[in-house]
Amino acid sequence: MRIGILIDRLNVGGVEKIAIEQVIALRKAGEDASLIVLREKAISSNAFPDLLQGVPIIYLDERLPRLLRFSFRFPGFSFFSWFHISYYLLLPFVIKQNEFDYLIAHGTYTSLSAVAFKKRNGIPFSSFIWDPASYILGRVYTGKFLSPVLWLFIKMATSLDKYIIKNMDNVLVGGNAHNDLLRRMSPHKPIVTIYPSVHPAVRQSKKKDYVLMVTAWKEGKHPEYLLELMKRLPNLRIKMVGKWINPVYRKEFENLIGDAGFADQIEVIGGVSEAELSKFYANALVLLQTNDDKGFGMPAIEAAGSGTTFIIPEGQGVCELFVDGKDGFYTKERDTRKIVDLLQKLLEDKRVATTMGKSAMERVKENYSWSKHAKMLSLLIKESLER
Repeated sequence: MRIGILIDRLNVGGVEKIAIEQVIALRKAGEDASLIVLREKAISSNAFPDLLQGVPIIYLDERLPRLLRFSFRFPGFSFFSWFHISYYLLLPFVIKQNEFDYLIAHGTYTSLSAVAFKKRNGIPFSSFIWDPASYILGRVYTGKFLSPVLWLFIKMATSLDKYIIKNMDNVLVGGNAHNDLLRRMSPHKPIVTIYPSVHPAVRQSKKKDYVLMVTAWKEGKHPEYLLELMKRLPNLRIKMVGKWINPVYRKEFENLIGDAGFADQIEVIGGVSEAELSKFYANALVLLQTNDDKGFGMPAIEAAGSGTTFIIPEGQGVCELFVDGKDGFYTKERDTRKIVDLLQKLLEDKRVATTMGKSAMERVKENYSWSKHAKMLSLLIKESLER
Protein backbone atom coordinates (compact mmCIF):
# COMPACT_ATOMS: atom_id res chain seq x y z
CA MET A 1 0.00 0.00 0.00
CA ARG A 2 1.14 3.55 -0.72
CA ILE A 3 0.46 5.35 2.55
CA GLY A 4 0.95 9.07 3.08
CA ILE A 5 1.36 10.48 6.59
CA LEU A 6 0.12 14.03 6.13
CA ILE A 7 1.18 17.11 8.13
CA ASP A 8 0.91 20.80 7.27
CA ARG A 9 4.52 21.85 7.99
CA LEU A 10 7.62 20.19 9.37
CA ASN A 11 7.80 22.18 12.61
CA VAL A 12 9.26 21.22 15.98
CA GLY A 13 6.54 19.54 18.03
CA GLY A 14 5.06 16.30 19.29
CA VAL A 15 2.65 15.91 16.35
CA GLU A 16 5.45 16.15 13.80
CA LYS A 17 7.59 13.70 15.75
CA ILE A 18 4.71 11.21 15.90
CA ALA A 19 4.15 11.53 12.13
CA ILE A 20 7.84 10.84 11.42
CA GLU A 21 7.88 7.83 13.73
CA GLN A 22 4.76 6.48 12.01
CA VAL A 23 6.48 6.61 8.61
CA ILE A 24 9.57 4.86 10.00
CA ALA A 25 7.52 2.16 11.75
CA LEU A 26 5.26 1.54 8.74
CA ARG A 27 8.25 1.17 6.44
CA LYS A 28 9.86 -1.30 8.84
CA ALA A 29 6.59 -3.24 8.69
CA GLY A 30 6.90 -3.45 4.92
CA GLU A 31 4.51 -0.66 3.91
CA ASP A 32 5.34 1.95 1.26
CA ALA A 33 4.92 4.96 3.55
CA SER A 34 6.05 8.55 3.03
CA LEU A 35 5.86 11.79 4.98
CA ILE A 36 3.63 14.19 3.03
CA VAL A 37 4.04 17.89 3.91
CA LEU A 38 1.67 20.56 2.61
CA ARG A 39 4.08 23.48 2.91
CA GLU A 40 7.87 23.33 2.79
CA LYS A 41 8.46 26.66 4.55
CA ALA A 42 8.08 25.94 8.26
CA ILE A 43 7.93 28.16 11.33
CA SER A 44 11.04 26.48 12.76
CA SER A 45 13.72 25.37 10.34
CA ASN A 46 15.74 22.14 10.41
CA ALA A 47 13.33 20.21 12.61
CA PHE A 48 14.33 16.66 13.67
CA PRO A 49 17.39 16.31 11.37
CA ASP A 50 18.58 13.10 13.06
CA LEU A 51 15.13 11.50 13.13
CA LEU A 52 14.45 12.27 9.45
CA GLN A 53 17.48 10.42 8.08
CA GLY A 54 16.24 7.98 5.45
CA VAL A 55 12.61 9.15 5.69
CA PRO A 56 11.06 9.89 2.24
CA ILE A 57 9.47 13.35 2.26
CA ILE A 58 7.17 14.89 -0.35
CA TYR A 59 6.59 18.64 -0.12
CA LEU A 60 3.38 19.13 -2.09
CA ASP A 61 3.67 22.88 -2.55
CA GLU A 62 6.94 22.39 -4.45
CA ARG A 63 4.65 21.35 -7.30
CA LEU A 64 2.93 24.74 -7.34
CA PRO A 65 4.17 27.84 -9.16
CA ARG A 66 6.15 29.98 -6.69
CA LEU A 67 3.54 32.77 -6.78
CA LEU A 68 0.83 30.39 -5.55
CA ARG A 69 2.91 29.35 -2.52
CA PHE A 70 2.38 32.78 -0.96
CA SER A 71 0.96 32.71 2.57
CA PHE A 72 0.58 34.78 5.72
CA ARG A 73 -0.56 34.09 9.26
CA PHE A 74 -4.01 35.44 10.08
CA PRO A 75 -3.77 38.27 12.67
CA GLY A 76 -4.36 37.08 16.20
CA PHE A 77 -3.71 33.41 15.45
CA SER A 78 -0.58 31.44 16.27
CA PHE A 79 -0.66 28.97 13.36
CA PHE A 80 -3.79 29.37 11.21
CA SER A 81 -2.55 30.76 7.90
CA TRP A 82 -3.71 31.57 4.39
CA PHE A 83 -2.14 28.43 2.93
CA HIS A 84 -4.48 26.25 5.00
CA ILE A 85 -7.26 27.65 2.81
CA SER A 86 -5.46 28.24 -0.49
CA TYR A 87 -3.79 24.80 -0.53
CA TYR A 88 -7.20 23.20 0.03
CA LEU A 89 -8.15 24.70 -3.34
CA LEU A 90 -4.84 24.32 -5.19
CA LEU A 91 -3.03 21.16 -4.10
CA PRO A 92 -5.59 18.62 -5.37
CA PHE A 93 -4.57 19.64 -8.91
CA VAL A 94 -0.93 18.62 -8.34
CA ILE A 95 -1.61 15.19 -6.80
CA LYS A 96 -0.86 12.48 -9.32
CA GLN A 97 -3.49 9.89 -10.16
CA ASN A 98 -3.16 6.81 -7.92
CA GLU A 99 -0.20 8.42 -6.14
CA PHE A 100 -1.48 7.33 -2.70
CA ASP A 101 -3.84 4.58 -1.61
CA TYR A 102 -4.55 6.08 1.79
CA LEU A 103 -3.70 9.11 3.92
CA ILE A 104 -3.30 9.45 7.68
CA ALA A 105 -3.59 13.17 8.44
CA HIS A 106 -2.64 15.02 11.61
CA GLY A 107 -4.66 17.97 12.88
CA THR A 108 -7.73 19.91 11.81
CA TYR A 109 -6.20 22.38 9.38
CA THR A 110 -4.18 19.65 7.64
CA SER A 111 -7.28 17.49 7.40
CA LEU A 112 -9.02 20.22 5.42
CA SER A 113 -6.62 19.51 2.54
CA ALA A 114 -7.15 15.77 3.04
CA VAL A 115 -10.87 16.33 2.41
CA ALA A 116 -10.00 18.02 -0.89
CA PHE A 117 -7.74 15.11 -1.86
CA LYS A 118 -10.59 12.70 -1.17
CA LYS A 119 -13.18 14.69 -3.12
CA ARG A 120 -11.07 15.39 -6.23
CA ASN A 121 -8.46 12.63 -6.20
CA GLY A 122 -10.46 9.84 -4.58
CA ILE A 123 -7.93 9.26 -1.79
CA PRO A 124 -9.59 8.05 1.43
CA PHE A 125 -8.21 9.18 4.78
CA SER A 126 -8.46 9.06 8.53
CA SER A 127 -7.21 11.84 10.79
CA PHE A 128 -5.65 12.18 14.21
CA ILE A 129 -7.65 14.98 15.81
CA TRP A 130 -5.37 15.86 18.71
CA ASP A 131 -7.40 18.94 19.64
CA PRO A 132 -10.50 20.07 17.71
CA ALA A 133 -10.25 23.61 16.34
CA SER A 134 -13.29 24.70 18.33
CA TYR A 135 -11.66 23.48 21.56
CA ILE A 136 -8.39 25.30 20.85
CA LEU A 137 -10.20 28.56 20.14
CA GLY A 138 -12.08 28.42 23.42
CA ARG A 139 -9.01 27.46 25.43
CA VAL A 140 -6.18 29.46 23.91
CA TYR A 141 -7.83 32.54 22.41
CA THR A 142 -10.15 33.64 25.21
CA GLY A 143 -9.10 37.20 25.99
CA LYS A 144 -7.39 37.71 22.62
CA PHE A 145 -10.62 38.53 20.78
CA LEU A 146 -13.74 40.41 21.80
CA SER A 147 -16.39 38.00 23.11
CA PRO A 148 -18.77 38.35 20.10
CA VAL A 149 -15.86 37.82 17.71
CA LEU A 150 -14.61 34.78 19.63
CA TRP A 151 -18.14 33.37 19.71
CA LEU A 152 -18.36 33.71 15.92
CA PHE A 153 -14.93 32.12 15.44
CA ILE A 154 -15.88 29.16 17.65
CA LYS A 155 -19.08 28.66 15.63
CA MET A 156 -17.06 28.69 12.42
CA ALA A 157 -14.47 26.33 13.90
CA THR A 158 -17.20 23.93 15.02
CA SER A 159 -18.57 23.86 11.47
CA LEU A 160 -15.05 23.18 10.19
CA ASP A 161 -14.59 20.34 12.68
CA LYS A 162 -17.91 18.78 11.65
CA TYR A 163 -17.14 19.10 7.92
CA ILE A 164 -13.77 17.41 8.28
CA ILE A 165 -15.00 14.62 10.55
CA LYS A 166 -17.92 13.91 8.21
CA ASN A 167 -15.52 13.23 5.33
CA MET A 168 -12.96 11.02 7.07
CA ASP A 169 -13.24 7.24 7.54
CA ASN A 170 -12.25 7.23 11.20
CA VAL A 171 -11.49 9.82 13.84
CA LEU A 172 -8.14 8.84 15.35
CA VAL A 173 -7.29 10.00 18.87
CA GLY A 174 -4.52 9.55 21.40
CA GLY A 175 -6.92 9.43 24.36
CA ASN A 176 -10.55 9.98 25.26
CA ALA A 177 -10.32 13.61 26.42
CA HIS A 178 -12.29 14.97 23.43
CA ASN A 179 -14.46 11.93 22.67
CA ASP A 180 -17.71 13.41 24.02
CA LEU A 181 -17.19 16.54 21.93
CA LEU A 182 -16.33 14.50 18.83
CA ARG A 183 -19.44 12.32 19.24
CA ARG A 184 -21.66 15.39 19.51
CA MET A 185 -20.20 16.61 16.22
CA SER A 186 -20.68 13.30 14.43
CA PRO A 187 -22.55 10.66 16.51
CA HIS A 188 -21.99 7.73 14.13
CA LYS A 189 -18.38 8.32 13.09
CA PRO A 190 -15.99 5.64 14.46
CA ILE A 191 -13.49 6.96 17.02
CA VAL A 192 -10.34 4.83 17.22
CA THR A 193 -7.72 5.25 19.94
CA ILE A 194 -4.15 4.57 18.85
CA TYR A 195 -1.59 5.69 21.43
CA PRO A 196 1.76 7.10 20.34
CA SER A 197 4.86 5.29 21.57
CA VAL A 198 8.58 5.72 22.25
CA HIS A 199 11.87 3.87 21.93
CA PRO A 200 12.78 2.82 25.50
CA ALA A 201 16.30 3.92 26.47
CA VAL A 202 18.78 2.69 29.07
CA ARG A 203 17.52 3.62 32.55
CA GLN A 204 19.92 5.48 34.83
CA SER A 205 20.02 3.88 38.27
CA LYS A 206 21.37 7.07 39.87
CA LYS A 207 19.28 10.13 39.11
CA LYS A 208 20.50 13.72 39.17
CA ASP A 209 18.61 16.34 41.13
CA TYR A 210 17.20 18.46 38.32
CA VAL A 211 13.59 18.76 37.19
CA LEU A 212 13.13 18.49 33.43
CA MET A 213 10.60 20.33 31.28
CA VAL A 214 10.28 19.53 27.56
CA THR A 215 8.12 21.16 24.92
CA ALA A 216 8.22 23.44 21.89
CA TRP A 217 8.18 26.69 23.85
CA LYS A 218 5.75 29.33 22.63
CA GLU A 219 3.04 31.65 23.89
CA GLY A 220 0.35 29.62 25.59
CA LYS A 221 2.85 27.30 27.30
CA HIS A 222 3.10 29.79 30.21
CA PRO A 223 6.78 29.33 31.15
CA GLU A 224 6.47 32.38 33.42
CA TYR A 225 4.46 30.18 35.80
CA LEU A 226 7.75 28.63 36.93
CA LEU A 227 8.40 31.74 39.02
CA GLU A 228 5.49 30.68 41.25
CA LEU A 229 7.23 27.37 41.93
CA MET A 230 10.63 28.95 42.48
CA LYS A 231 9.24 31.32 45.11
CA ARG A 232 8.18 28.28 47.14
CA LEU A 233 11.17 26.06 46.30
CA PRO A 234 14.05 28.52 45.78
CA ASN A 235 16.64 25.72 45.56
CA LEU A 236 14.77 23.93 42.78
CA ARG A 237 16.86 23.27 39.65
CA ILE A 238 14.96 23.21 36.36
CA LYS A 239 16.25 22.44 32.88
CA MET A 240 14.01 23.66 30.05
CA VAL A 241 14.63 21.67 26.85
CA GLY A 242 12.99 22.34 23.51
CA LYS A 243 13.16 24.88 20.70
CA TRP A 244 11.66 28.31 21.24
CA ILE A 245 9.40 29.16 18.30
CA ASN A 246 9.91 32.90 18.84
CA PRO A 247 13.50 33.91 19.84
CA VAL A 248 12.19 37.23 21.16
CA TYR A 249 9.88 35.37 23.54
CA ARG A 250 12.84 33.33 24.80
CA LYS A 251 14.85 36.48 25.43
CA GLU A 252 11.95 38.06 27.31
CA PHE A 253 11.65 34.97 29.50
CA GLU A 254 15.39 34.85 30.20
CA ASN A 255 15.24 38.52 31.24
CA LEU A 256 12.25 37.71 33.46
CA ILE A 257 14.00 34.94 35.39
CA GLY A 258 17.18 37.02 35.56
CA ASP A 259 15.34 39.97 37.10
CA ALA A 260 13.68 37.59 39.58
CA GLY A 261 17.07 36.18 40.63
CA PHE A 262 16.50 32.64 39.34
CA ALA A 263 18.85 32.57 36.34
CA ASP A 264 21.12 30.05 38.10
CA GLN A 265 18.24 27.73 39.03
CA ILE A 266 16.36 27.76 35.70
CA GLU A 267 18.51 26.71 32.74
CA VAL A 268 17.04 27.47 29.31
CA ILE A 269 18.74 24.92 27.05
CA GLY A 270 16.76 25.19 23.82
CA GLY A 271 16.58 22.65 21.02
CA VAL A 272 18.64 19.45 21.22
CA SER A 273 19.07 16.29 19.14
CA GLU A 274 17.02 13.17 19.91
CA ALA A 275 20.12 11.49 21.40
CA GLU A 276 20.72 14.46 23.69
CA LEU A 277 17.05 14.59 24.64
CA SER A 278 17.17 10.94 25.65
CA LYS A 279 20.07 11.69 28.02
CA PHE A 280 18.21 14.60 29.60
CA TYR A 281 15.20 12.32 30.19
CA ALA A 282 17.32 9.49 31.62
CA ASN A 283 19.23 11.67 34.08
CA ALA A 284 16.34 13.81 35.30
CA LEU A 285 14.84 13.15 38.71
CA VAL A 286 11.35 13.94 37.42
CA LEU A 287 9.67 15.40 34.36
CA LEU A 288 7.38 18.33 35.09
CA GLN A 289 4.59 19.52 32.83
CA THR A 290 2.38 22.35 34.07
CA ASN A 291 0.47 23.22 30.89
CA ASP A 292 -2.39 20.91 29.93
CA ASP A 293 -2.14 19.04 26.62
CA LYS A 294 -5.41 17.20 26.09
CA GLY A 295 -4.39 15.77 22.71
CA PHE A 296 -1.87 13.37 24.26
CA GLY A 297 1.25 14.62 26.07
CA MET A 298 4.39 13.09 24.53
CA PRO A 299 6.93 14.24 27.17
CA ALA A 300 5.45 11.97 29.86
CA ILE A 301 5.70 8.77 27.80
CA GLU A 302 9.17 9.79 26.61
CA ALA A 303 10.25 10.27 30.22
CA ALA A 304 8.73 6.91 31.17
CA GLY A 305 10.60 5.27 28.30
CA SER A 306 13.81 6.52 29.91
CA GLY A 307 12.88 5.34 33.40
CA THR A 308 11.89 8.77 34.73
CA THR A 309 8.72 9.54 36.63
CA PHE A 310 6.60 12.62 35.96
CA ILE A 311 4.21 15.23 37.35
CA ILE A 312 1.65 16.22 34.71
CA PRO A 313 -1.89 17.67 34.41
CA GLU A 314 -4.63 15.06 34.74
CA GLY A 315 -6.98 14.19 31.90
CA GLN A 316 -4.44 14.00 29.08
CA GLY A 317 -4.36 11.04 26.74
CA VAL A 318 -1.06 9.85 28.18
CA CYS A 319 -2.68 9.60 31.62
CA GLU A 320 -4.63 6.57 30.38
CA LEU A 321 -1.37 4.62 30.02
CA PHE A 322 -0.10 4.90 33.60
CA VAL A 323 -1.24 4.64 37.22
CA ASP A 324 -1.42 7.83 39.27
CA GLY A 325 0.79 7.56 42.35
CA LYS A 326 2.62 4.48 41.08
CA ASP A 327 4.19 5.48 37.76
CA GLY A 328 3.82 9.25 38.05
CA PHE A 329 1.63 11.94 39.56
CA TYR A 330 -1.40 13.73 38.08
CA THR A 331 -2.46 17.19 39.23
CA LYS A 332 -4.88 19.86 38.14
CA GLU A 333 -3.33 22.31 35.70
CA ARG A 334 -0.93 24.64 37.54
CA ASP A 335 -2.06 23.39 40.97
CA THR A 336 0.83 25.11 42.72
CA ARG A 337 0.33 23.67 46.20
CA LYS A 338 0.17 20.05 45.04
CA ILE A 339 3.00 20.43 42.52
CA VAL A 340 5.27 21.94 45.19
CA ASP A 341 4.39 19.17 47.67
CA LEU A 342 5.14 16.45 45.11
CA LEU A 343 8.42 18.03 44.00
CA GLN A 344 9.52 18.37 47.60
CA LYS A 345 8.64 14.72 48.25
CA LEU A 346 10.73 13.49 45.31
CA LEU A 347 13.65 15.80 46.05
CA GLU A 348 13.80 14.67 49.67
CA ASP A 349 13.65 10.96 48.79
CA LYS A 350 15.10 10.11 45.39
CA ARG A 351 14.30 6.43 45.95
CA VAL A 352 10.61 7.23 45.44
CA ALA A 353 11.36 8.86 42.09
CA THR A 354 13.61 5.97 41.04
CA THR A 355 11.01 3.32 41.94
CA MET A 356 8.22 5.14 40.15
CA GLY A 357 10.37 5.71 37.06
CA LYS A 358 11.22 2.01 36.92
CA SER A 359 7.53 1.08 37.16
CA ALA A 360 6.59 3.52 34.36
CA MET A 361 9.37 2.18 32.13
CA GLU A 362 8.26 -1.43 32.59
CA ARG A 363 4.71 -0.46 31.65
CA VAL A 364 5.96 1.15 28.42
CA LYS A 365 8.13 -1.83 27.48
CA GLU A 366 5.29 -4.30 28.04
CA ASN A 367 2.52 -2.42 26.25
CA TYR A 368 3.66 0.29 23.86
CA SER A 369 5.96 0.22 20.85
CA TRP A 370 6.03 1.86 17.43
CA SER A 371 5.81 -1.57 15.79
CA LYS A 372 2.48 -2.22 17.56
CA HIS A 373 1.36 1.28 16.63
CA ALA A 374 2.19 0.61 12.96
CA LYS A 375 0.30 -2.71 12.99
CA MET A 376 -2.81 -0.95 14.30
CA LEU A 377 -2.54 1.70 11.59
CA SER A 378 -2.04 -0.90 8.85
CA LEU A 379 -5.04 -2.92 10.02
CA LEU A 380 -7.23 0.19 10.23
CA ILE A 381 -6.23 1.24 6.71
CA LYS A 382 -6.87 -2.22 5.23
CA GLU A 383 -10.28 -2.44 6.91
CA SER A 384 -11.18 1.06 5.68
CA LEU A 385 -10.19 0.20 2.10
CA GLU A 386 -12.20 -3.03 2.22
CA ARG A 387 -15.27 -1.04 3.32
